[in-house]
Amino acid sequence: MFFISAIRNGGSERVLEALCNEFIKCGESCEIVYFEEDLGLYKFDCKKTHLNIYEKSGIWTKFSKFIKIRKYIKSQKPDVIISFMDQTNINLIISTAFMKVNLIVTEHVSHDLLKSKFWRFIRDFSYKFADGLSVLSAVDFEYYKFVKNKALMYNPVFKSGSLNLPKQNVILSVGRLENVKGYDIYLQALSLVDRGLLKGWEVWIAGSGSLENELKQMAINLELEVKFLGHVNDVSVLYEKAKILALSSKSEGFGNVLVEAIFYDVLRVATPTNGANELIKNGFDGLISSDFSPKSFACELEKVLKDENLRENLTKNANLKRDEFDIKNIIQKWYKFIKECEK
Repeated sequence: MFFISAIRNGGSERVLEALCNEFIKCGESCEIVYFEEDLGLYKFDCKKTHLNIYEKSGIWTKFSKFIKIRKYIKSQKPDVIISFMDQTNINLIISTAFMKVNLIVTEHVSHDLLKSKFWRFIRDFSYKFADGLSVLSAVDFEYYKFVKNKALMYNPVFKSGSLNLPKQNVILSVGRLENVKGYDIYLQALSLVDRGLLKGWEVWIAGSGSLENELKQMAINLELEVKFLGHVNDVSVLYEKAKILALSSKSEGFGNVLVEAIFYDVLRVATPTNGANELIKNGFDGLISSDFSPKSFACELEKVLKDENLRENLTKNANLKRDEFDIKNIIQKWYKFIKECEK
């Protein structure tokens, strides 16, 4: 039984889709339980249940939600619960206290993204009571050393096949149009890149979010030609065509797009987040800017725009990592970790 707050358009939902559907292929019975909305952007081959724990307002709701979650779990009797993201993780830890169900909580962001010292204490204290914790980077694995059972578990990638579309001069970005994704850094960086190098290239941004209008206006102000594609259900077509992936996030626990790009022969250029440092060997299979400034990011973009051989070599080296993220290999690691976390 998987628990997630909402099924919107984030990377966690894409991981949930891949894991759940692959477990089903392995013969498991799965269910997804969500608390808020489901935008219907992902295809799940299992039962989905909307457990509305926020139907009432007021102080009582803060406590009644635990009772509602606990009651539902008791009625369904799952063997294993896998929870996504910190707030949902905390809800599940409290709701399953003293129950004999195995609870594994998963983190999909860097531990330092949560800025509040109070909520960071609540999260860290709660995780001590989980049966297992999965994280996405060596940095986070070290941070959560106080958790008994933990695993460094990469997000899986499932590629059904190649469309064999010809590559185009496209710089692609995929992600929610929110502050944490750093699109302001990216657009400012593009404005600093030699316009002669950008000539003949298209800039595509796939994603939706609260900053969409602001970013579109910013692109106009900076005299940039950017195609804002909105949310794209099947990003494989974009990856097939793109030559460069630009990820300008201000924080990434992993960065699914950095892995997906490998499977479509797309060169990766990223800011120095924990996720990028985990997934890219700078100068060998991708490029990481020295800091989060637009100037630094522009410098890395210029390197690959002016040197086709560099692009090809970095892309070729990244292909050596494909097996680490293959969905079938990841699922086997999950089975092993579930076994280790049994009560």
